[in-house]
Formats: sequence, structure tokens, C-alpha cells
Amino acid sequence: MQSDEQRELYGAWAERWPADAAELLDGYSGTWWIGGGWALDRALERSRPHGDIDLVIPRSELSLLRGWLGGKWQLWCAFQGALKPLLPHDSDVLPLGTTSIWLRRSAYGQWEYEVLLDPSDSESWRFRRDTAVTMPLDDALMAVDGIRYAKPQIVLAYAAAEQADVAWLDEALPALDTEARAWLAERIAEDHPWRKRLLAAG
Repeated sequence: MQSDEQRELYGAWAERWPADAAELLDGYSGTWWIGGGWALDRALERSRPHGDIDLVIPRSELSLLRGWLGGKWQLWCAFQGALKPLLPHDSDVLPLGTTSIWLRRSAYGQWEYEVLLDPSDSESWRFRRDTAVTMPLDDALMAVDGIRYAKPQIVLAYAAAEQADVAWLDEALPALDTEARAWLAERIAEDHPWRKRLLAAG
């Protein structure tokens, strides 16, 4: 959820749902899926509003996405706590540290989507924190109502870096089978509070 400080600094985010993302990308030939809280909620079979929605694309397909969006959207690079416009004539060489692109329709509108730039490609998923960790993309994603989402263990592998609360993990455990719990335990530090809980649950 966006804090008051972030809203004051960067502006507000519009409420968007997975169906909105699917409409935006209907007919798009590239690879995309939804990550973050929306993906975890789909795995838990619940639906609730979120402060934003994370679209994920392979970084190598940025040019394809830019062509699809055309001149209808403003694109901004998010890097090291800063934002910089990605203008139509700019190359795909982004500022160092750029991890995502923010989308809005104009300077007078709210931010609508954050597009995470992933090291994966159309066939293989790669862990952004350790690109040596891979799996077939189809094994990393699940489809619900025709929309692809990151599987819960993928979402949690990223969340573990910022979240140590075991009670938070316990809420997500029903979405993880034994294999997923073991995989996630291998992705986090040995002293992370989640690790013991994951191994015990498995």
C-alpha cells in the first residue's frame, strides 16, 4: 500500500485490477504476467483491492511493449529512488539500476501500472536476485481466468528480503505444497525466520 509520504512525493496510484491489465494487453504478442500481492491472493483464492498492480515482462521485450503502448502512455524509469521519463525517441538503454517502468496517461493523471523488468524470457524464468536459479516459465506461473500470475513461492522468494514476520508467512502457507515450501526454503538465508517454519511445515 502506498504511504502518505510516497503519495506526496510521487503522486497517487489509481486502483487497477488484473482484468484491467488484461484489457490493456489484449492482443499484445509479448510475454507478461502479474506478480506481487495480486498473484499471492489469486493462489489463496481471495480478491481484495491493492495499492498498485505489478505487471512483469522480460527486460528483453521492453521494445515490444513500448511499441504496443505507442504514444498513448507516459513511461517513466524507476531507479535508485528516482524517476526519469522514457521518451519515445529514447533508446532501450535505461538508467543504471532501473528495475521497473511506471505508466500513466498524462502528467495530470494517476500512475496506473508498474512494469517490472525481469531477467526471464518467454520460455525460462530466472530469479532476479540470483539469475543462476531458473525453471521453465510455465512451471513458475499459474493461470486463473486466462491471466497468468507468478506462483506463490516465486512471490514469497522476493518478499522474504523485506518481510521477516512469520505470522505473515503463515497466512500464505496454505498456497504452498511440500515441493514449493522446500524450494522457497532454499532461496532464503539460513538464519531467516521463515526458513525453520517452512521446513517444519513441509
